Amino acid sequence: MMLVGAAKSILRSMMLAAAVMLFAGSLGGCGGDENDPMTHVDRLQDPMKRTAAVRRLIQFYEDAMTKDNKNREGENVKPLLDKIVEPLAKVAQSGELDERTQGDLLSFLSDTRDVRSVPALSKAIEEYRMDDKRAEKYDADMNDVVRNVGIMKAKEAGPAVLKLYQNMHASWPKAQNKLFYRTVHDAMINILDPGWEDALITMLDRPIKSLQQKEQRHVIDEVFWQATAAEVLGMLKSTKAVPALIKVVLSPFKVNAHTTAISALIKIGKPAIDAGVKLLNGSDAGLMKLAEEEYIRAAKDRDGKVEKKTEDEAKSAYVQSATLIVANIGRKECVDPLLAAIEKGDPATKAIIAGELYKLPADPKITEAFKKVWEETNLELSIPQGNAKEYLTESVEKYYDIELARWLMGKAGELKGEDAPYAQQSALGVALKLAGPADWPNVEKVSNIDITFPEKTKVGKAFEKELELVKKALDKCAEKSDCWIGELTASENQKESNQIVAIKGAYMAAATGGDGARAKLADQIANIENDAARFAAAAAVDRLAPKGDAAIADKLQAMIDKASEKKDEAKIKAYEPLKTVIYRLRARAE
Repeated sequence: MMLVGAAKSILRSMMLAAAVMLFAGSLGGCGGDENDPMTHVDRLQDPMKRTAAVRRLIQFYEDAMTKDNKNREGENVKPLLDKIVEPLAKVAQSGELDERTQGDLLSFLSDTRDVRSVPALSKAIEEYRMDDKRAEKYDADMNDVVRNVGIMKAKEAGPAVLKLYQNMHASWPKAQNKLFYRTVHDAMINILDPGWEDALITMLDRPIKSLQQKEQRHVIDEVFWQATAAEVLGMLKSTKAVPALIKVVLSPFKVNAHTTAISALIKIGKPAIDAGVKLLNGSDAGLMKLAEEEYIRAAKDRDGKVEKKTEDEAKSAYVQSATLIVANIGRKECVDPLLAAIEKGDPATKAIIAGELYKLPADPKITEAFKKVWEETNLELSIPQGNAKEYLTESVEKYYDIELARWLMGKAGELKGEDAPYAQQSALGVALKLAGPADWPNVEKVSNIDITFPEKTKVGKAFEKELELVKKALDKCAEKSDCWIGELTASENQKESNQIVAIKGAYMAAATGGDGARAKLADQIANIENDAARFAAAAAVDRLAPKGDAAIADKLQAMIDKASEKKDEAKIKAYEPLKTVIYRLRARAE
């Protein structure tokens, strides 16, 4: 009996030992060290263990990134990536994982920003098929892939990214989810593959058939494609794209891409000036005809009919577009062509061009040409922008010139006639931004002019509150530039109720500080919360840099890049107007 008991005891011990060994084997990967990444790299060869191995290796990476404070070159991350990126990239390329694990793996590989992962990421983008269904997790993973490929500036991925851009409908739910369409746009901007040139020009030539509500999805898609194409072609300085970019500007259907197309022409520079001047001079029959046809087609799309007045306006529709192109490029060589066009133009053409002269480098002959057109323009003259006299009056503020604003106030006080109060109110709007202490009596004089139609009141009644706020700030700062910069950035002036003071701060800082105010204003743009004040400051920097300023352009671009990287949609939208300023600053500096 004792032998039997002893045998049972030995048997129990052997069974326990076997259980312990089995348990240890299950923890140790059949002999491997669970804390050694290479154990899991080896398991990638086993289809039964591959998924678990992928997830464990991703966890190793996340832990290492935490230890190294997100530094991909850190002492824990870098050696780990040297071991795991290539085998994991090979697994990703094989396509043998389930969709969820494949998405996680691709997102991880892109996050490493390791060049060894680019072939796998390019293949994933190439094979990705977007549809208009609700976004799923894999779509979000591909968003990560495209964003990081762009950040890496991976030229190898260029063909795949172009294909995705061409197939992506910005109106689709998957494109809207987490701003995927914006991610694709940013990747295009970062990669900038010259091999895309012909394909992008083709995208610009696509027509927009209608702006009616029922066609809005089509409009959203085309604006995404064409605005992106225009921006990339501008950054590539594609001379070949100039005609296509001008066609975009000529079409009222493509109004949401006009600014981007003009910015691209600014970036391209002299070839765009030459083409714009040719159109302005009436020497490009093909583009002139296109402008006329698009103007009439837009009127019909909008109103369902075309009046004789519209047909007449259509014949000179090219003038406005050509003026926008040449004036916005804003280089010294643009001055004489625009002034020559004024000399030979009819009253409407003169007004249209004169209203854009502020975009040119400061020059006494420009100021004198503007004054002459303003004085000659009839109070009743209508142009596509509205009443010509009001349009010209409002443009004065954009010169950031106190003397010109003073001249305007004097002339505004002399206006007579039923339509005079409208131009006088526009002049007061300029005075709110540029009047100095010595100008205030004249401001009050114009403000107190009686209006009898449509009701009895005063010209300045609508500006009562703003005039009071501005006068208080004027008493404080007079013509001291640094004081006005303080008003521009003061927290209380970022509120909509007080924004006129911040806006005046930008104008007065520029007008009184001259060239020395340029860098100071640029330094403050990121600190300005009010959109209107920020734009005024950026426009002031633009005005104060007739020869460009690459350093300030870099600073403004860094703001845009930071907002994009953080996916801060509010700032992305708020900083959009800065792009044109950046292009102009760079174009003039070259």
